[in-house]
Amino acid sequence: MDQIEEIKQKTNIVELINSFVPLKKAGRNFKGLCPFHSEKTPSFMVSPELQIFKCFGCGSGGDAIHFLQLYERMDFWEAAEFLAQKVGVKLKRRQFGPDEQLKRRLYDLHRTSADFYHFLLTRHSQGQLARDYLKNRGIKAKAIKAFKIGFSPLDLTAIAKFLLKKKFRREEILQAGLVFASRYQNNQLIDRFRGRVIFPLHDHRGNAIGFSGRLIPGLLKSEAQASKYINSPETPVYHKSKALFGLWLTKQAVKKNNRVVVVEGELDLISPWQIGIKNIVALKGTAFTTDQIRLLKRFSNQVVLALDEDVAGNAAALRGIQLAQNEGLEIQALDLKGKFKDPDEAVQKNPDFFRKAIKKTIPVWDFVIQTVIKKHKIGKKRLTINEKKKILAETLPFLAVISNEVEKEYYLRKMAKLLSVSEEAVLLEAQKSFQKTISSTVQFSSVLEEKAVSARREVIEGYLLGLILASSKTKKYLTRETSKFFKTFRWQRIFELALKFDKKKKFKPGDFLSFLSSELKKPFVEIFLKIQSQEVKDKEVDQVLQQLKRVSLKEAMEELSEAMSLAEKSGNKPRIKRLEKKFARLSRQLIEPGK
Repeated sequence: MDQIEEIKQKTNIVELINSFVPLKKAGRNFKGLCPFHSEKTPSFMVSPELQIFKCFGCGSGGDAIHFLQLYERMDFWEAAEFLAQKVGVKLKRRQFGPDEQLKRRLYDLHRTSADFYHFLLTRHSQGQLARDYLKNRGIKAKAIKAFKIGFSPLDLTAIAKFLLKKKFRREEILQAGLVFASRYQNNQLIDRFRGRVIFPLHDHRGNAIGFSGRLIPGLLKSEAQASKYINSPETPVYHKSKALFGLWLTKQAVKKNNRVVVVEGELDLISPWQIGIKNIVALKGTAFTTDQIRLLKRFSNQVVLALDEDVAGNAAALRGIQLAQNEGLEIQALDLKGKFKDPDEAVQKNPDFFRKAIKKTIPVWDFVIQTVIKKHKIGKKRLTINEKKKILAETLPFLAVISNEVEKEYYLRKMAKLLSVSEEAVLLEAQKSFQKTISSTVQFSSVLEEKAVSARREVIEGYLLGLILASSKTKKYLTRETSKFFKTFRWQRIFELALKFDKKKKFKPGDFLSFLSSELKKPFVEIFLKIQSQEVKDKEVDQVLQQLKRVSLKEAMEELSEAMSLAEKSGNKPRIKRLEKKFARLSRQLIEPGK
């Protein structure tokens, strides 16, 4: 047995997947909501016997290693090493490919840099100004340590010199995006983040992947031309659209609460975190992307968006809300009542108000309407026709894409009442807005197309084979007598292999899976996992056998009918008589199965 097989055999796939996705017992298998596509009815199965998972909704499936590859976005060897450590297998040293070697070097480089910046902030005299700044912003020592906040000194080349001494190559330091080569200073490596408070960025597994730097007021001479925040550029390990600040530290709290608060910046996260709001993450930018939403969905079904007051009319916010809705997430909004510009300010000035606001979030559609009311002072002045049109233009792109029709109609009627216009007019404009929205996005009709239904015989054969192979009395049914009922090639082939396998050793589904060829493994897994209730299986085998016999009888009678028609056309009376007798015998068997 090689090491990979040893790791798979020692891994309990149910325990592994249940640590990420809640599973419930379903006969001999376990069932849950698929983490790889949006669904309300569980179609995701995990088999402890086969040590595999399979979703009958989206088709995803495989072993424990493949699950980690899909769910945690690990490569094959990362997943194998993760499981090896859990089950106590010491993997032999292996050679990494160039891409993987680079990633590992960049993770190490970022971690080393974070240590350097953190040391300067917390223990070096150069970090005093940054310490004072964070203190004035209400950031405490516990948060500085937890998020490993640091400081990049004004020395242009400090980080490059430090990393070079640590044996990192010039090319690696440039690829990490921490520095740039100055054309005006003999190609020296200049610190991109100099003179800033440093927030290390991690992926959800805790790998250091980049940095965000916040300008300290009064420190840089060229402050007027400098951006308040700068982030690492796109690199082999950092992708802005996939990153969520803080998730590596807060994911357990998110999972425990089944609720995540999404804010727009590091301090908007850290301030609530300090007062006990641990289920929180921050975007890197204002857009909420598909990758970020699907990552959060692994840990929570409810998202609370801490949005700006000017959310209506914000195309990026609209796309984010649509994406979250399409993924089946419940979307709420944090309402600061117009008293504070962001969560950081709310916590600093009135933490009790913020705690109550978090507990009393409102549906995101109510928040959209509220912001429009405040912005246009609806109810406080008489609106012109043009103002009403403008208001509808801002709100309808949001309301028109609400997936629940009852909910959508409620909010559209609410807008009609607020603007004192007819409901019919608003509904008509909403329809126009909806058409514009869907026409601007590529839609695939395959969602609406039904797959061709399998022939009745093929379905029954597959079900029967699943019952037999999952039964506690498999050996009883693995006979040549039973084999004659399988006409579909794949089911026939699997049954024949089961007959051969049973002669060699006691039938065990997991061992049999390894015995099958690659093209037969998938159909076997599907039929095996679809059989959920062990209490019914043994009783059902005979019933399904009888059902398949009836199908066979009907097929034989159809063939006889065609033969009788041909015999009548040819005038062959003796043949007609013989065929009629056979037909009558089959009819009696169909009506009275025991005869």
